[in-house]
Amino acid sequence: MQNKYNVIFVMYEGTRIKIHLKIVTTKISLTWDMNQKKLLYILLLLFISINVYAGDYTKEKHALAQRLAKTTLADIAENDYDVQYVKFNLNLTNISTTITGDVTTRARVTNSSLTKYVFELNNDLTIDSLKLNGVLSTVTTSGTVRSVVLSTPLSYGSVFNAEIFYHGEPASGTGLFGLGLVQANFPSGTQILYTLSDPYTASDWWPSKQSLTDKIDSADIWVTIPTGTEAGSNGLLQKVVTIDSSHIQYQWKTRYPIDYYLLSVAVAPYRDYSSYMHFTGSTDSMLIQNFFFDTTTFVPAYKANFDSVGMMVNYLSTLYGRYPFYKEKYGMCFSNLNGGMENQTMTTIGVTETPLIAHELGHQWFGDHVTYSSWGDIWLSEGFASYTEQLFVEHFWSKAAAYDYRTVRYNNVLSYTNGSVYVTDTNNTSRVFDIRLTYYKGAAVVHMLRFIAPNDSMFFQVLKNYQQQYAFGLANTDSLKKMAESVYGQNLDTFFNQWIYGQGYPTFSIKWNQKGSNVTLQLNQTASDPSVTKLFATPLEIQLSSSSGDTVVRVYNDEASQLYNFTWDKTIDSIAIDPNNWILNKVGTISEDTTLGVQQLKKNTIRVYPNPSNDNWQVDNLQNGSVIILTNVQGQIIWKERVNASSITIPCKDLANGSYFLQVDIDGSTLLRQLIRR
Repeated sequence: MQNKYNVIFVMYEGTRIKIHLKIVTTKISLTWDMNQKKLLYILLLLFISINVYAGDYTKEKHALAQRLAKTTLADIAENDYDVQYVKFNLNLTNISTTITGDVTTRARVTNSSLTKYVFELNNDLTIDSLKLNGVLSTVTTSGTVRSVVLSTPLSYGSVFNAEIFYHGEPASGTGLFGLGLVQANFPSGTQILYTLSDPYTASDWWPSKQSLTDKIDSADIWVTIPTGTEAGSNGLLQKVVTIDSSHIQYQWKTRYPIDYYLLSVAVAPYRDYSSYMHFTGSTDSMLIQNFFFDTTTFVPAYKANFDSVGMMVNYLSTLYGRYPFYKEKYGMCFSNLNGGMENQTMTTIGVTETPLIAHELGHQWFGDHVTYSSWGDIWLSEGFASYTEQLFVEHFWSKAAAYDYRTVRYNNVLSYTNGSVYVTDTNNTSRVFDIRLTYYKGAAVVHMLRFIAPNDSMFFQVLKNYQQQYAFGLANTDSLKKMAESVYGQNLDTFFNQWIYGQGYPTFSIKWNQKGSNVTLQLNQTASDPSVTKLFATPLEIQLSSSSGDTVVRVYNDEASQLYNFTWDKTIDSIAIDPNNWILNKVGTISEDTTLGVQQLKKNTIRVYPNPSNDNWQVDNLQNGSVIILTNVQGQIIWKERVNASSITIPCKDLANGSYFLQVDIDGSTLLRQLIRR
């Protein structure tokens, strides 16, 4: 089946919706069999996929990228056990990175036998002793990899406890993605200490297994600190115990699964600034627990911003599903970070702007509740958190503000011609956390996934289903793709291949001509990096403006140069591409071309009945060679056939109730009829 060009577009005028389709074909051979609906659906997907360009990205290249990617594990032997529980009992201070204490890990053997217990710990930390199932054991060191050879191997399914006593003063980090401990002094004189384990630095402060795919089932975090300071951490604060005249102990507990890089501690002369929020339509409430310092100046300046967190939690719960850790809390520990770190249930944050507060909160769903199973898929965390910023701005500020907010980020992505959202070089932390690709382009993909949804509610249903399906577990890009396909009812190979694994973006230009009410558009597309992604197949909105009103035309573009013909009874003054800023693209030239041919639409006497119908529609008075196309209101092709008869029956009993559109094409002319299924 070869298509010269496909044309699918929708016109919005006030509350009316007009759908126009124009398909010129050189070869079509499709037949309808009421008992072969599944086969027809497969053929339709094949029909669509044949006529799009997805670049030269292949599954083989994807598999190679995954093999080359960093697993986070320093030693493959760490895969021989599954961590079930971690107990911290540490002594920390806010004035240095000095650590003393012990960490107990309870784990289950996942190999046929465990002959060696392996974990990771920074060389600046000295192990004083290690007890394996209560027995003192000898530890050997190779870089940051520490190991204990078992005198008697443990069999599959055996549970063991490793208690490690250690001390030291590791180097202090300076912020995001550096070292696992940060000690900072503010101009006010306030001193703070906080952990920062993302992506590979948990071992800078505790003996860990740095595996994304091994979530820890639960944890207790006990921290002894100087009197006059407070310690924030994951989960719920169980008690504060006085140790002596100069030390207190904070005891935190979380019983939600948690990844290694999301465990955290922050120590400072904090003051607990807490409140409760309530979920709409429920009597349930949840603790919002923030730790601030310099409260006499900080709280008055930023109180309103942080007081809005409860509203954010409630709103995002309506979009993504109930805040996943509502039985514990959400909170923030303030720091000197130029951003934030989404530590589970208690973000470490250094910003006071509400969109960035919303970003870190969004991570509690995307990244914490559902964690990416490889660092290559980190856009599933940072892209969605970045899009959460836009959803916040759109809801709490305005759509116009969200448009401007998105435009700034689009312009950043468009500043270079290449780069994929999917990360192949996960050894390179700068690439993993590339603001242009992982954050901004990732968010652009989420926005475009929303655009191609049959309706807005189905887009958010995908996000809710994704959260439910992979709750407290792991997912990858293919997981999201399959979820979206199941809800949208369409194949999304092209979308993900070009936007996630492909590179670059399209530039669109238009030539147009109008004769009376007949309009022809010639849409031309060039790709910024055609060596990787030759063409972007995408729906696209085009705005037609006149002195007496505007309209928006939704077309589907899947060729480098493509013609669209339709009618509009107003005189065009100007045309704008993607006026609502849905697609990541640049705009080239837009010009009137009076030499461009305009198709004349012919009227005919085609009759369609019964309408409405709940069984089938009968179409009479057809000409031989007519192409019959049935679409839904989103422009998706449901049924298509070239007929050589004067009448045809179109079954509809298996269709959902609602509006559909019938297009009849013959000799360059098009007739459109609205059909109702009841």
